[in-house]
Amino acid sequence: MLRELIATDVFKLLLVFARLGAAMMLLPGFSSTVVNARTRLLLALGIAFLLMPVLGRSLPPAPAGPLSLFLLLGGEVTIGIFLGLMTQILMAPLDLAGTVISNSVGLTNVFTFDPVSRQQSQLLPGFLNLIAVTLVFLTDSHHLMLRALVDSYGLFVPGRPLPMDDFAAALVRTLGESFVLGFKLAAPALVFSLTLNTALALLNRLVPQMQVFFVGLPIQLLGGLAILMLCLPPIMYWFIRNFVDGVGAFLSRG
Repeated sequence: MLRELIATDVFKLLLVFARLGAAMMLLPGFSSTVVNARTRLLLALGIAFLLMPVLGRSLPPAPAGPLSLFLLLGGEVTIGIFLGLMTQILMAPLDLAGTVISNSVGLTNVFTFDPVSRQQSQLLPGFLNLIAVTLVFLTDSHHLMLRALVDSYGLFVPGRPLPMDDFAAALVRTLGESFVLGFKLAAPALVFSLTLNTALALLNRLVPQMQVFFVGLPIQLLGGLAILMLCLPPIMYWFIRNFVDGVGAFLSRG
């Protein structure tokens, strides 16, 4: 009796850990290279251990064969990856906005290591990503991500067929909305760049002897950074509101 009880508890812990661990690999902040793999593993295992008594009733019984167990774990990992990808897509507008702003203000060739995207990136996207992750933790939005993982057991019941069509539709819809939001966040820099380049083109036609590049580049850098300084608070507010709304779509309304 004791052996069967231990085996059941280990199975439930493994099932919860499969979804949470897969999501932890992609959640903003938790998936950063600043957080080592052992810490993420222990955090996911600890959260799974705490949630196992709460989620135990919604978990299916242990399957009889290894193939059924493998399929069940594979489905949980797929759901976890889907939830993690959704949060990454919600972070994507800042990458697009930072790239567009960099092109607009003349900072395209300034590269740095971005711990959020885990690769070399332009200076402004990395800067915006760091501010975004800081805001996510300062506003306790990471609690929403963890709560969404828990509430996902009501949306995607373990052991049932995966709604792959709904997964694909949600990813495509969210990606399209993030793409549009990224251009909206970068709209002030785009307007500034278009206005400045138009003025420099007219100046070049009126005064051909003037070195427009040497005159326009300092104005472009200083003006672009001034625009970014003024627009940074509303940009981050708009982003965090969209992020919270996107994660809140997976929360239980009960």
